[in-house]
Amino acid sequence: MIRRSRYAPLWLALAALALTAQAPAGWVTVQATQQSPLLSGFASVQPGTPVTITALQAGILANLSVVPGESVRPNQTIGQLGGPQIAAALATAQGVSNASNAALAAERGKFADHLSTNAAVAQAEAAAASARAQLAALRAAASLQSPVAGQVQSLAAGPGAALQPGQAVAVVQPAAGTWVKAVFYGPQAATLSPGTAARFNPADGQPAMPVTLRGVQGTQPDGGLVLAFSGAGLQPGEAGTLSLSLPPRQVLLVPSEALVLDDGRWWVILHDAQGDHAVQVVPGTADGTQTPILSGLKAGDQVIVQDAALLYHRGIAAQYQPPD
Repeated sequence: MIRRSRYAPLWLALAALALTAQAPAGWVTVQATQQSPLLSGFASVQPGTPVTITALQAGILANLSVVPGESVRPNQTIGQLGGPQIAAALATAQGVSNASNAALAAERGKFADHLSTNAAVAQAEAAAASARAQLAALRAAASLQSPVAGQVQSLAAGPGAALQPGQAVAVVQPAAGTWVKAVFYGPQAATLSPGTAARFNPADGQPAMPVTLRGVQGTQPDGGLVLAFSGAGLQPGEAGTLSLSLPPRQVLLVPSEALVLDDGRWWVILHDAQGDHAVQVVPGTADGTQTPILSGLKAGDQVIVQDAALLYHRGIAAQYQPPD
């Protein structure tokens, strides 16, 4: 059994001195850059079968503006969700957006007074843009829309009904012959808006086809967001992937070899005035030899690349002693 020594503070101090003395000069400076993430997911071409419109979040069906047999347009609002849950979520998102906008204004003021940096302003701009996108996505989710043109076949709920995420509200029979069903995961998918351009890549090697986002169909039990796209030349039954580029965002990039995985968490060895020590980070999806860092570092930090894993584990080992 390995146990932590009661002299851990002393060992930590000695380990820090050892790392400082033995650390190579192989460190790099964390850079801030603009990146356009690529969102990709499984997709399949669906025949003109009925499309079920579902609630994307819990709420009260405040109104329903269609009746069975009525024709609807793509992205036409057929109902609106309300209630205390949605009101609270919107108030929270609005508060976060207001706070991030205020922080951005303050950072720009500091920059004008030569008390801030371009990197700090860029980070504040990215935070404000993200907060605005989350607020817009929440507002859009409160509106029930038909993802396709067609005719309302039936209604599954009426005004005043308490709805849960994924609960059916209406069924629409599409007027068009085919459409693309794509499933995306992660919070970024919820920020997409109708009219977004994408490309459907058939698995059989046929040329990619341009498609356009028409609306959200619902959420799967595993959390996947089901989106409806339209396009020309689609063949029912075709399967493949659908990909699109998200708006550019400010990210911090480090060489992937600087990252160390330990017990399900990621670390880097930070090189600063206090020496060389491990800090926990949250990485994004690697892009080639570089990995974006979502939290834990800031632009201008220096991280060790050469023998990062060796230095990390050497520091951890120094905190333990053999059993008596």
